[in-house]
Amino acid sequence: MLNAGQPVELIVEYEAAAIEQAAAAMRQRNPKHIDDAAILAYKAGRYKTIKNNADLAAAHKDIEPLSDYSHLPMSFKRFRSLQGLNLLLARPEIKAVYWNDALHPVLAQSLPLIGQPAVVGAGEIGTGSTVAVIDNGIDFTNAAFGSCTAPGVPASCHVAVSLNFGTGTTNNSHGTNVSAVVLGVAPGSQIAMLNAFSGTTAYTADIINAMNWAIANKPAYNIVAINMSLGDGTRNTTLCTANNPFATPVGNANNAGISVAAAAGNDAYTNALGKPACTPGVVSVGAVYDSDLSTQGYPAGIIWGTLCTDVTTAADKITCFSDSASFLTMLAPGAMITAAGITDGGTSQASPHVAGAVAMLSAAFPLESLTQIQTRLTASGTMITDPRNGIVKPRLNLLEAARPANDAFANRNALAGASVSGTNLLATKETGEPNHAGNTGGHSVWWKLTPASAGQLSLNTQGSGFSTLLAVYTGTSVSTLTPIATSANGAVLLQTQPNQEYEIAIDGANGASGAITLNWNLNTTAAADMSATISGPTTAWVGSSSNYTVTVINAGPQSATNAKATITLPAGSSYVPGSAACTAATNTVTCIAGTLASGTSMSFPIQLAWNTSLAAATISATAASDQPDPTITNNTTALQVTVIVMNDNNDIPTLPQWGMIILSMLLGMIAIRTQRRKIVRSAH
Repeated sequence: MLNAGQPVELIVEYEAAAIEQAAAAMRQRNPKHIDDAAILAYKAGRYKTIKNNADLAAAHKDIEPLSDYSHLPMSFKRFRSLQGLNLLLARPEIKAVYWNDALHPVLAQSLPLIGQPAVVGAGEIGTGSTVAVIDNGIDFTNAAFGSCTAPGVPASCHVAVSLNFGTGTTNNSHGTNVSAVVLGVAPGSQIAMLNAFSGTTAYTADIINAMNWAIANKPAYNIVAINMSLGDGTRNTTLCTANNPFATPVGNANNAGISVAAAAGNDAYTNALGKPACTPGVVSVGAVYDSDLSTQGYPAGIIWGTLCTDVTTAADKITCFSDSASFLTMLAPGAMITAAGITDGGTSQASPHVAGAVAMLSAAFPLESLTQIQTRLTASGTMITDPRNGIVKPRLNLLEAARPANDAFANRNALAGASVSGTNLLATKETGEPNHAGNTGGHSVWWKLTPASAGQLSLNTQGSGFSTLLAVYTGTSVSTLTPIATSANGAVLLQTQPNQEYEIAIDGANGASGAITLNWNLNTTAAADMSATISGPTTAWVGSSSNYTVTVINAGPQSATNAKATITLPAGSSYVPGSAACTAATNTVTCIAGTLASGTSMSFPIQLAWNTSLAAATISATAASDQPDPTITNNTTALQVTVIVMNDNNDIPTLPQWGMIILSMLLGMIAIRTQRRKIVRSAH
């Protein structure tokens, strides 16, 4: 065309590998490893320098700048001569040029299918997240968006901005429907409508300009996803890295923490996707039915370049028009979808389901990275087989995706730092899982800890948003756990052994759920000075029983866990069951004190029956706990008891002897009174 004297408009990409390498190192210092505001500003400054240097060196009257993409190493220029184009291409700063291709729109009853109502019922609605919808505009006055009078007005309006990057359209029903699907999935989120269309066509340069705006304004609006329900209809049988103008914008968006969802296409391809869906880093989305809609036909002109019919339809059946390939990311409901009072069907309707899911998940799990959020989408999906090619892909299951990552015992998180946070919203109880702290619960999540050294482990859930149940176990599966410590008030203390993995469960009392804070500390020098005392009679008689008191004492400096007294009984005696804290086995009684704080004690009443005479019976008691004991000389104490048989040779009479003595005394008293009466009578 240039040779024929006709100008061409091309997208120019500049070489920015060094900039991206430096930014990648900077991202490693960011908690979520994304381009934050400072990194975005750094990259924009470096891009500007490279562009200025190249453009100045290749300045020519036949090169006209049209648009500059500030946050991308790209620009849009008009070339009026081959000489001008070759002059720019000769510069080492130029990586590639791309045609400004035209793309077209790729066309709610679906929410129950993806489990959205349960997620919203748990309070997760995507508040604070924004989805940039690159489409053909929006009717922001539609009631679906909060009855806005202008973008952002009133405060309840869910359309944050509405901008034009093309020349505009007269029919914005597609963008209105797509935006309403996003908001239907994540009703607390915001929409940034970026209209890249000029009539029925969106040009690549305008789409990239809209993507650039989303990247530049990521910090201001917390943009977590870009939705592109559009495509060029090309047939790409592999991921398209070569000659793809969307590759760099998608990569930069991902680096900024923005997921890019794109419609797979409606060409009925069974082994290919169009652009931008084929771009590496894009979440490409195919369509399934959300219910039985009877026969559905798609004549040419409604689905671009396609003619197919689904004689039968059902929930989770892949639509005949949906493009498919081995590198397709996932599926979502796409036929037929009613949103904002508009009913449409296509992968255009499937893609915003995923973009809305990203908004909801990003709000629910703000500390998770883009990769973690996208893994939630794919790893939790319901697997669907495409009968046309046998390819199996996950269909969006928002309920499963929204469950805590450590919901399952197999996915328990490792403890780190001094405190970890999480949630048990939408968590489940697994088959074979024990009742934590004796409570049925039902929303448990899991952590694990493998200490390198022995020590006293303190765990508590102070700061959590609900009444928690806390339990610690050992074991390798959820159905073979051995309880080590449990608490219905959210705090436990236990002694750990080196290189032993401990499994930690947090559940909600009476089914409660909410935000979790788990605080922990391992004191590897913890110690407890344990001692015991015994008090009671030192003389006993065969056939009688005696009461004793055994006291366990902790002099500190730390609390003692699993404190107990082990009482050894002398031969010829037996334990009379009493305290529920004490159990007997042969001649040993064990009394459990549990956790004893420093400077406290616990006493246990012990009753012994004496069966034989013993000249020197010894009752001993040993106090112990899980903690190392710095002074072991006072751990054990003993009490000597003499056990005698009562007979004529004893100083103390037996019961029959007492009877005889009392009888003799009574007879003596009667005799004295009789004698007195006789004396009185004789006196008269």
